[in-house]
Amino acid sequence: MTQNTHNPNRHEVNIPIEEGKIVAAHVAATKEYLLIPDVQRDHRFAEGLRWIDAKVALCMPVVKPDGDCYAVLELYRTRAEPYDNNALYTVVSVACWAGAAVHQAQERVTLQRTAHLNQELRTLLQNYFCDLASIDTMLTDMLAVVKSFIGAMRSSFYILDRDHVGDHVLADMWDDGWTSEKSNIPKKKIKVNLSLEPTPAELVAKTGTSLNVCDAYKDPRFSKEIDPTTGTVVRSCLVSPILDKTGVIGIVQLTNKTNAQPFNAEDEKIFEVFTSYCSLIVHFYNMQQKKKYYENLNKVYSDLMNLHLSPCRHDMDEIMETNGVILPPNNFKSYDYHISEGSKEDMPGLICYMFVDIFADKNFERQNLADFTLTILQCYRNNPYHNAEHAFCFTHTLYLILASNSGYFDFVETAALMIAGLCHDLDHPGFNNNFLALCKHPLSQMYKSSMLEYHHYFLAKKIIEDKNLLSKLSIADRDRILQEIKYNILCTDLAVYFQIRAQLTPILTERAFDWTNSCHRRLLKGILMTTSDLSGCCKPFGVSKTIAEDVYEEFYNQGDKERALGYTPLSMMDRRRSVNQPAEQIQFLSVVVLPCVMLLQNLFPNTSPLTDNCRKTQEQWHEEIEMRGQKLWRLDDSMQTTGRNRTGNKLDSE
Repeated sequence: MTQNTHNPNRHEVNIPIEEGKIVAAHVAATKEYLLIPDVQRDHRFAEGLRWIDAKVALCMPVVKPDGDCYAVLELYRTRAEPYDNNALYTVVSVACWAGAAVHQAQERVTLQRTAHLNQELRTLLQNYFCDLASIDTMLTDMLAVVKSFIGAMRSSFYILDRDHVGDHVLADMWDDGWTSEKSNIPKKKIKVNLSLEPTPAELVAKTGTSLNVCDAYKDPRFSKEIDPTTGTVVRSCLVSPILDKTGVIGIVQLTNKTNAQPFNAEDEKIFEVFTSYCSLIVHFYNMQQKKKYYENLNKVYSDLMNLHLSPCRHDMDEIMETNGVILPPNNFKSYDYHISEGSKEDMPGLICYMFVDIFADKNFERQNLADFTLTILQCYRNNPYHNAEHAFCFTHTLYLILASNSGYFDFVETAALMIAGLCHDLDHPGFNNNFLALCKHPLSQMYKSSMLEYHHYFLAKKIIEDKNLLSKLSIADRDRILQEIKYNILCTDLAVYFQIRAQLTPILTERAFDWTNSCHRRLLKGILMTTSDLSGCCKPFGVSKTIAEDVYEEFYNQGDKERALGYTPLSMMDRRRSVNQPAEQIQFLSVVVLPCVMLLQNLFPNTSPLTDNCRKTQEQWHEEIEMRGQKLWRLDDSMQTTGRNRTGNKLDSE
C-alpha cells in the first residue's frame, strides 16, 4: 500500500513459509523482526521482497499471545534512508497491539460460534431425550450441524460394540454423506469393521486420543487414501474419541474441509464442544439398548414364570367338577371360623364360593376365577405365617364384613377389596420392610417405601392380567379396580395404617363421617384392610395363639439372620427373649388391633364379634402371664406410670 493508495483491493499470494529466500516468509517462520538497511545487497534473501524493488525494509511479525504468527507487517522505502529507533518502536508497538486484538477478536468469534452451536445441539438433544426424534434423525441432524459449523465435507459417528468378542473393532456407524448431498432423509446406522484397514477412526478407537491429520497422503500410519468404512478420499480429518470410565465408547470424525485447508485450532475447540454432546448421546443410546434388552429379558422370564405358575391340570379339573365352588361348613359365616378346622385343600373352592356369593356369575368367568385362585394360592411361599392360609383368613374376614354390610360400596370397590385381600401378601419372603432395607434387597432399591406391598401389587396386577380375570368388565372398570387394589394393598403396611388411623379417628369422634366423601371412604377401606389383616388376633384364643406362634417363628427366623449380620434384633424377633411373648401380645392387641377394630365397629356395628374376641384374647394372654408368674402389662398401668413421671413423682421400685 503506497502513500497515494486509498482503499486498496486485497489480493492473495502463495509463498511457502520458510527461512531464507523471501524476507516476509523468513519472518513468518522465525517470528522475529528484520531491519534490513540494504535489501539488494543482503545475500540471505535471494528473492528480496519478491515483488518490490526496495532499498530499505522493516519486516515485523504480528504474533498472538498464544505464540501463533498471524500476519507479517512489511514496511519499505525506495530510497536509501534507514528506519530509526522511533520508527522501530512504533512498528513493534503496533504489531503487539495488533496481535492481542486479533487474538481477542478470534476468541470472541469462537465463543459466539460455540454458543450458537450449543443452542443448536441442545435443541436437537431435547427432542431426542423427549422421544420426539429417533436416534437416526437426531444424529443425522447433529452431524449436519457440526459439518456446517466447521466447514467439513463429511461427518461420521461411531458407537463401538463393547459386547463383541474378538480382536476386531466393530461399531454402529452413522454417516452424513458429502456436502453436495441434499437429502433430508435420516441416515440409518450400518455395522462396520474398523479393523479392516489402518484408518484414523481405528487408531483413535485403540489409543483413546484425539487426532488431527493435516495430510493423510503423507501420514505413514494410514495405508490407503480411501477410508474403507465410508468410501471417502481422505485428505485431512479431525477425529475425537468419546470416553467413559472403561475406555472408548464412540468416535466422531470430520473429513476434508471445504476450503481444502487442514483443520485448525479453532476447529478443534468447536469440535470439542460437539464431542461433549456426543458423550451424552452415546450414554443415552447405550442405556436405551440396555433397556430394550432387559425389557425383552423380562418378557422371556415372564413367559417362563407363567409356565411354572399355571395350576396343575388335575387341580383345575377337580375344582371345576363342582363348577368352581364347594359348599362351605355350617359355621363358615362366623368370625370364629378358621381354615384349620377343615382341610386346606378346600381353600380354592371356598374362595371361589365367596366371590360367587358376593358377585354371582355376572362379573367373573368361573373358569378364569378358578385358574386365578389356584395361581394366587400357589404364589404364596411356605412361610410359618405369611402363607396361603393367612391370605384365606384375610379374605374370609373381609368377605364376612362386606357380605353383612352390602350396599355401602359399589361393585368396583367391593371387587377391588376382595381381590386385594386375596393378593395382599403375594410372594412374601418372610421378612419385613426394615430387614429388606437393612440387607439392601433388590426390592428396597426399586421402591422408596412399602417395598413388600408394592411387590405384592405388582404380582397381583400381572396375574390378574395374565388370567383375564376382569375380561367381562369395561376398560374403565378394569383400570379403576387396579388403582383401588393398589391403594388397598399399600394400606396393609402398618406404617400406612397409623397414618390412616390418625386421620379417621377425629372424623369419627366428631361424627363427621360422610359416605359421599371419597376421602372418607378411602380411609375406611384402609381400616377394612388392616382389620382383615389382623383378624387372626380376633379368633378364639386357641386359634389366635397358634397364629401368634407362627408369627413369632417367622420373626425369630428374621432375628436369627439379623444377629448373624451383627445386629441386635428387637425383643419380639429375639429367640432368646421368647418369654416376653404374652406381654408383647397384650401390648400389640392394645396399641394396634383393638383401636383398629373399634374404629370399624363405629361404622359397622355388626363387626362387634371381632372386638369381643380381641378383648377375650387379651384376657387369655393375661392369664398366660399369671400362670407363668410374670408381671402383667396393662395399658392403664402404663398410662398412670407416664402420668407420675410427668409430675416428677418417684416410681415405686419393683
